[in-house]
Amino acid sequence: MAKGFKLSGDAQLRNTMQQIGNAYGGREMDIDIEAALEPLRRETERNAVPLRNFAGKHDPFFPQPSGAPKGGHLDEGVVSVKIRGTAKVRVWWVTFTRRARYLAHLVEFGTAPHFQPRFKGGFRHPGARAHPFFRPAYDSQQGNVLTILGQRAWLRISTAAFRSRKK
Repeated sequence: MAKGFKLSGDAQLRNTMQQIGNAYGGREMDIDIEAALEPLRRETERNAVPLRNFAGKHDPFFPQPSGAPKGGHLDEGVVSVKIRGTAKVRVWWVTFTRRARYLAHLVEFGTAPHFQPRFKGGFRHPGARAHPFFRPAYDSQQGNVLTILGQRAWLRISTAAFRSRKK
């Protein structure tokens, strides 16, 4: 050590940094991630609502829908869910549940003409054009997710640092 130089407070600094790190644990991080994904989920729902029963959706010989389908509409099945979470890695998806799980990709990307053998004795389905609803929501909310997550994380960490300062 150099003459006239003394280092003090290193143990206190280490303890303070550990307290700040403990303030932003897995549960708090999950809460912040879910809050950050909420605008993307809401935008996806908003984009899917007009796709319920638009004019020209069903040909005249198809049975016309009446009321809500069993399992709900496409916009009713949009959720944000944690897929995996460890101390260092968190994986969250905005995904679909119930009936929407089986329909979302068909609506988003469309279908090619194909034969349906079990409907009305079999017939050739003309296909369906794509109605993108998830990708536009993602494109419009992409920057907001990281911004909201950063703001919430900064608020939690700065609050923990303020509370742990020496009185």
